[in-house]
Amino acid sequence: MFCVECGADGPVYEGLCANCFRKRYPVVKPVEFLDLARCESCGSFRLRSGWSKVDRELVLPQLLRDAMPPLPPYERVGFTQVAREEDANNLAVTVKAVGRFRDLAPVQDFHLRVRIKPSLCDSCQKQRGRYYEGILQVRGEDRELTPGEVRALRTFVVARVDRTESSEAFVSRIEEIHGGLDFYLSKNALAKGIARDVAGSFGGTVSASPKLYGQKEGREVYRVTALVRLAAFRKGDVVRHKGALSEVTSVRPFVVLRDVVSGEERRFKPKDIRGARRIDAERFEARLVRLESGEVAAVHPETAEERPLRTAPKAASRAVVVWTPDGAFLSGLPADTSKD
Repeated sequence: MFCVECGADGPVYEGLCANCFRKRYPVVKPVEFLDLARCESCGSFRLRSGWSKVDRELVLPQLLRDAMPPLPPYERVGFTQVAREEDANNLAVTVKAVGRFRDLAPVQDFHLRVRIKPSLCDSCQKQRGRYYEGILQVRGEDRELTPGEVRALRTFVVARVDRTESSEAFVSRIEEIHGGLDFYLSKNALAKGIARDVAGSFGGTVSASPKLYGQKEGREVYRVTALVRLAAFRKGDVVRHKGALSEVTSVRPFVVLRDVVSGEERRFKPKDIRGARRIDAERFEARLVRLESGEVAAVHPETAEERPLRTAPKAASRAVVVWTPDGAFLSGLPADTSKD
């Protein structure tokens, strides 16, 4: 076989030798410049497939593939490039396009400019517009949230959203209202998923209610409100449940009550202890003394009042106690439960 262009003997491709084939058939049609939108808020780039939060060096090959498909008769093309910043919004790019046709891999060299266009991605536009679909409400059961719970919940929910891989997951706003917290979230599924996480981590129950918001492309659009009710009691509370005096030693995933007289612990679902009532109590580390009767008593650190302990530790001079109208009892918790 010989080349119909130069007459050279050897393998031919479409009647041409390898050199003549490369000259006649460019791999791609080079462009002078390409525009690349970059989100000013999150730094993601817009490609034909959508916004992508990846490194610029990974974006450029895809940008080139989108803009310059292989010319016939090439079956596919690959790009390598070297980019040099001319300024903050302009890149001078040297490109090598490698075409594939049978066993040929001709290389085409050219230069172009990539112009970075400041923009906002869809997600950041929605955030700035305070867009939301789902609402996560966190309330206490017959009580207001404590300042510590409010701080912990804010941190927990924001961190949970940040760990979500989807670029469309965000917190639109957070409001403290009626002794609780409202989180406005970008997706209904996000609100329901985080509601389950909050209930599991802080102890509580979850309910969800959808509300028709409107229509989009002929389909009904709903906004879901997910409500988490945290247990009526907090760790360290002293309650009376079915006649027994108990301290709350845990609230997640179940409420655990420890009988202050017997020391026995039992766990309950939050709904099963709605009849329990909190009583006034103090918890502190007390000095222990032995009375003339032989009983061991706890001494209140402020009033110096002495009260016998129903159960007393052996050979101990101090212990953490709960001080209640019913008497003093050994506690199963540290004096400061906020540090436990």
